[in-house]
Amino acid sequence: MRPHQLELLPRAKAAHAELVEARTTDGPCLDKLGMSDVARGQRSVPAGNGFTLIELLIGLAIFGLMASAGTALLAGSVTASQQATQLADAAGVLARTQGLLIADAAQAAPRPWRTIEGNPHPAFSAGDGALFTLVRRGWANPAGLPRASLQRISWSLENGALVRRAAPMLDGTALGEPAVLIEGVTAVTLRIHDGSGWQSGWANPDPTSLPRALEISVAGPDIGLVRFVVPMGPGGGR
Repeated sequence: MRPHQLELLPRAKAAHAELVEARTTDGPCLDKLGMSDVARGQRSVPAGNGFTLIELLIGLAIFGLMASAGTALLAGSVTASQQATQLADAAGVLARTQGLLIADAAQAAPRPWRTIEGNPHPAFSAGDGALFTLVRRGWANPAGLPRASLQRISWSLENGALVRRAAPMLDGTALGEPAVLIEGVTAVTLRIHDGSGWQSGWANPDPTSLPRALEISVAGPDIGLVRFVVPMGPGGGR
């Protein structure tokens, strides 16, 4: 072999060694033949070290939607609970009013009474400063006070409220403090059944006469229109 050929032999061996090393590594470098690790079917997978900006924005948007839905659901639950409480309170008020009205009408007595001035007054009257006034039986007296078991009761509309007043004595005394039954009342109407039909007033000349039934219509923004129809006690319709 010529001298220059002997000099190229070590260089060829070194190049061959580099070629073998490049083929056995996992890096993306190209070997002397132009083949890469991708061409050989070897792919490198990049490691995930967190969320991208788009993923963070999408997550925040979903969280905001869930928070808004939860807030709306909570507000709706609170509103529904308040409305249910208001309806329950209104139903209790109406039931109490109806109970008192039924008790007063059912125990009405045909007993005239006298005013403070001593003037006689019929047992039942309507439209004389009150919705109606009557005398009822069954006034309990657990303390044994010197009074009758009869009680004078008056129903009226005062300052936007349906109220009930009771006199401490049957004759010769003024009515007591009002007991508020229904608040927020805008109108109250009374119809009286006299045995022949419904009338808007009461003008029976007999001071001991009683109606057959009463119809009271109460209107207000919170209760709408409520109608109570109650029969009078024994002696009604005379």
